[in-house]
Amino acid sequence: MQKRSFSHPQTGILLLAFGGPRSLDEVEPFLNNIFSGHPLTPSLIDQVRTRYQRIGGKSPLLEITERQARSLENHLRKGGHRIDVHIGMRHWHPYIHESLKAMAEKGMKKVLCLIMSPYSSRATAKGYHDAVHEAIMDLEKEMGAYFASSWHTHPLYLEAVTKTVEEGLAQFPPHRQRYVPIIFSAHGLPENLVRNDPYVDHINATISGIMERFKGNTWYLAFQSRGRGKGKWLSPAIEEGLEIVAQSGMKEVLITPLSFVADHLETLYDLDLVLREKAEALGLQFQRASALNDHPKFIEALTDIVSKSIDQKLS
Repeated sequence: MQKRSFSHPQTGILLLAFGGPRSLDEVEPFLNNIFSGHPLTPSLIDQVRTRYQRIGGKSPLLEITERQARSLENHLRKGGHRIDVHIGMRHWHPYIHESLKAMAEKGMKKVLCLIMSPYSSRATAKGYHDAVHEAIMDLEKEMGAYFASSWHTHPLYLEAVTKTVEEGLAQFPPHRQRYVPIIFSAHGLPENLVRNDPYVDHINATISGIMERFKGNTWYLAFQSRGRGKGKWLSPAIEEGLEIVAQSGMKEVLITPLSFVADHLETLYDLDLVLREKAEALGLQFQRASALNDHPKFIEALTDIVSKSIDQKLS
């Protein structure tokens, strides 16, 4: 039987991500965008520019998100949905408002938005929702925006992360793999922003699903990328997680970056360079599970998430 094909000329998919500089020259304006209204010191700008220089002179986030978008678009077409997938960045080009304008000019009247993180607290998701709705109000064209439902326990997403953990553990000697402690790294947030918020519960639900496959391994949840704001942040910090593992007498550790579905500064610099150095100073053999990027199983998960959202919200 021939598979039915559904064309959606007035509907588009918009993948929403944070954004990142595409060259060292873009670092300063990128930072000014993030910290709008707050003056930045030359030393901070130089510090961040040096970090990007050490990972290749730019953020790979846009390129990876583009690969995710094209792979998702191809998989949707194979499943019968002929629908365009676009990218909108919150803090750099292509900005969310730029992408929505381009979609409107193509005649699209419905947009399914997918925030490229399985964990969107109300505090962080609000920025994406506001950016989308403000951009649509400025269009002077009819357009409706809909957001995909939470997917932190989607079976295919759990399978995708499980695959990266398996691949990460495979870097250790075979007889040690079932004992290696796993630290799941999530993005840190101020405690007052996630009070009465499902953020941490959703992360723990993901970990529970993954650890069904790794019953012999001890696991920890830790938080990275603490900002400059005052007040108490979610703990333990990722560095403290390493110290806990070292104090337990273990000699290996696998870091799994749960919050980040694409490599960028916080994986390639904060984890691969800075955290690795700390782990080695503590006498730990350090390995990191890959970010999902365009892993085939992750693209399968995105395809199912988007397909079901199209049927539920855009049909």
